[in-house]
Amino acid sequence: MASNDATKQQGYVPQLIILTVFWLGLQLVASWVKPGFDHIGQYISEINATGTPNAGVLGWVGFIPLAMIAFSFLVSIRSQLRVRSVSHVGWLLLFLWPFGYLASALAPCDAGCPIDGSSSQAIHNVVAVISYFGFALGTLLLALTPKTSWLVRVALVLLAAVTVLGFLVMTSYPMFEIRGAIQRYVEVAQLIVFWLLLTLQQKESE
Repeated sequence: MASNDATKQQGYVPQLIILTVFWLGLQLVASWVKPGFDHIGQYISEINATGTPNAGVLGWVGFIPLAMIAFSFLVSIRSQLRVRSVSHVGWLLLFLWPFGYLASALAPCDAGCPIDGSSSQAIHNVVAVISYFGFALGTLLLALTPKTSWLVRVALVLLAAVTVLGFLVMTSYPMFEIRGAIQRYVEVAQLIVFWLLLTLQQKESE
């Protein structure tokens, strides 16, 4: 039975590797095709900012495929998860991460990603708040998944805190010059949550 459980977990590893590699590739592409793009000082959504070089194209070939990969993983693994009631809501809220990327493609930010701006920027800002805080809440609720080890529970709570605090810090004016770097750390934390779903799968005996 242990071998069956391990095989089941490994079945989703390729999807997670593709998701992670695609996310990393998006960071590299941003550096190659956006003149002067700064990962330290700019949000990742700014590679698709209105009026900047290659805007639009990067949304369709970068953000949308990444969102689809994440959507696909979340849907495919659901039947194997132990999530129930409240923790099921937590799983649902994880969809806000790919939804945020999808929205960044369809409602791109303005150049510089200001607080005020066009209607598209306004939608972008609202989606950002909902996606980050919603994802953090979802991560917190996943910690309530039945028969989950205390180590995984603690990790999920900490990752939820990193997501919320990271968002608050990166959007604060004093951190303007390093907001991009902070966002990347937050996104790494969010990707770790996806990997931790492997530990929430049902065992053969359950």
